[in-house]
Amino acid sequence: MSKQANPVMIGGFVLGALALLVTAILVFSGGALLQTKEKLVSFFPGTVSGLSVGARVEFQGVQVGKVTGIALEYHTEDGRFVVPVTYEIWPESTKIVGPDVREIDEGYRLLVEQMGLRAKLESVSLVTGQYMIALSLQPNTPINRVGVDKEIVEIPTIEADRDLFANTLREIDINGLIKSVTGALDAIEKLASGEQTEAIMTNTAETLIELRRLIADIDARVISLMENLNGTLADYSQLARTTGTRVESLADSLESTSAEIQRLAGNLGEQTGRMSQSASGALDEAGKAMSSFDELLGRDSQARYDLELMLKEAAGASRSLRILADYLQQNPDALIRGK
Repeated sequence: MSKQANPVMIGGFVLGALALLVTAILVFSGGALLQTKEKLVSFFPGTVSGLSVGARVEFQGVQVGKVTGIALEYHTEDGRFVVPVTYEIWPESTKIVGPDVREIDEGYRLLVEQMGLRAKLESVSLVTGQYMIALSLQPNTPINRVGVDKEIVEIPTIEADRDLFANTLREIDINGLIKSVTGALDAIEKLASGEQTEAIMTNTAETLIELRRLIADIDARVISLMENLNGTLADYSQLARTTGTRVESLADSLESTSAEIQRLAGNLGEQTGRMSQSASGALDEAGKAMSSFDELLGRDSQARYDLELMLKEAAGASRSLRILADYLQQNPDALIRGK
């Protein structure tokens, strides 16, 4: 006979399982179930693809909440579709410091109107395509409100980067761009296949060849010039050493010559003194002789009278001889016949 199950044990087992389940939920939810939550809503202008319930809500990189609902609403008044995205903010994740503490709803409205609190979709992973809501302060952006639910604080939105990129692509005339690119490629093809292009390519190739030859020639000449320069520098060094040696020898010779010149000048000075004394004596003797000669040939001296008489007689004899010579020249036979 089988033993009947104990209801108490079954009840205890069920209660224990429920307790474990609740504990696991609290642990894995990070205590979110026990947190006080503030509900906000935003209406994003573009697509919300990649955003899902449970996605992160961050402010300056810090998670402050999560997405709780995404819906699609159609407004019959103006015939438009809107996508309200509701998310909750955990007040415990932020602290208000200072004496000016206000109600939560009023605080969010002041952040929106005075400090520029805005919501924007940002990519979490390019691989998975997941998005999250990023809250930031953008005071220079306009406040775009839809204003459907007045009971929930609405945070204005900023267009996501992907939506801006998509709008930019839509504004681009793809067909015109393709036509422009095709026309440019056709023009390039015509230019590349033309005769002038071939001639230019040929001339360019020839120019490159000549340039290589010129560079090789310049290299060879530079090498030769460097060798000559090295040789010239070596010769100059040798010449400098030789010149230095000769200059030193010449300096020694100049010193010896200077000493000889000084000795010669001394000797010349002594001899000049002696010659000066001898010349002075000779001049004195010449002066005395001139005085004697002047006395001998004075105006009233006998020697001068005799000399003048002798000169007169000589002049007379000279005239007689000149007359005789003229006569003999005219009568050459006078010496034979006589006068």
